[in-house]
Amino acid sequence: MTPVVVVGGVLTALGVVRSLASAGIPVYLACDTRFCPAGLSRQCTLLRVPDLKGRGLVDGLLSIAGRIGEKAVLILSSDLQVVAVSGARAALEAHYFLALPTETMVDVLMDKAKFQAYAEEIGLPVPRAVVLDEGADEQALDVLSMPVVVKPADKALVLAGVVDRATRADTLAEARAVARRMRCAASSVVVQEWIDGDDDDIYFTLFVCDGQARIVALFTGRKMICEPPLVGSTALCVAATEEHQALAAQTQAFVTHSRYHGIGGLEFKRHRRTGQFVVVEPTVGRADWQEEIATLCGVDIPAIAYRTALGEPVEPVAAIDPTVAWRASFKYRPRAGALPPGTRIVDGYFRRADPLPGVYSLYIHARTLAPACLAGRFVKQPRSRPAAQPIPVIQTATIGG
Repeated sequence: MTPVVVVGGVLTALGVVRSLASAGIPVYLACDTRFCPAGLSRQCTLLRVPDLKGRGLVDGLLSIAGRIGEKAVLILSSDLQVVAVSGARAALEAHYFLALPTETMVDVLMDKAKFQAYAEEIGLPVPRAVVLDEGADEQALDVLSMPVVVKPADKALVLAGVVDRATRADTLAEARAVARRMRCAASSVVVQEWIDGDDDDIYFTLFVCDGQARIVALFTGRKMICEPPLVGSTALCVAATEEHQALAAQTQAFVTHSRYHGIGGLEFKRHRRTGQFVVVEPTVGRADWQEEIATLCGVDIPAIAYRTALGEPVEPVAAIDPTVAWRASFKYRPRAGALPPGTRIVDGYFRRADPLPGVYSLYIHARTLAPACLAGRFVKQPRSRPAAQPIPVIQTATIGG
């Protein structure tokens, strides 16, 4: 069979590797280290690259192509990888089956400010927002209703640790302060009205499109826990068959207008009071963090993306299994009654047939937890003092006059 090269070592890549391997597809992993969740999986062959972004990644992929000796399907797992590969298509297309939106569309969809403008132009429902760039005045925020969420337009800056990720601000003064701080490192900042809701009001679609922008696979999911809450990555999620029709229609509109090609996703938030769904952001040219939930429920998105890239027919998907939940770590547990009785929770790291990623997860957890425990043990606690006794009041009287 034609092999597939999965790029990256984090949990996203691990889920993709396991999904592809379960379909009997030979998997190579391009990563800069073995000591990562995907690199320790027994279900792929590790091939080292000097970097996972920029020119180092491109050169590494060209070297891997020579070692494999045949053209392979390429599946990416991070935004920085998408940027590097999209900009080097001419060099890579001779060695890999690439499925990406056009280079122009990648640029539009990867930038939060450009995506906001694009979504408004095509009529995609998005929260009302203001973009603060070099020529914008903070007074523009006056038109927004508080609270808001403040985001750097360039996600690469967040991934590089240069600027904070999305931050909620509850007042206009706080929004201005957060935006001012972000603009010290980011030339463009998006300030978006907050959509009232909780973690479990966040939904998503995961999909694959062929070269004619036709959706060949689509899965609808729902987040149950985010880390950090409300603005963070998926910690626990399930299928959302009850909202599939509504979110599939919005996804189809997005795919049609953008002429989307390849693997991708959309994140939605449902307004707690109105019930309306709005698009929060797209996932472009890569697998999503929680991609494996689709496979566990019966829609193997990575395997379908592989077959679509090769031009092979895709079999119709069987009925979705709604009794499975995926979680990013054993640390996350749903509150009582949040999941239907009998729901099976599958950990992103731990698998009996593929144990090392789970061992690695435990090691990282212990290494992170140990300093905090030691600090707590050796910090001197203030000695308890006996309760102060009231000072007796001495009554005095004046003698004489």
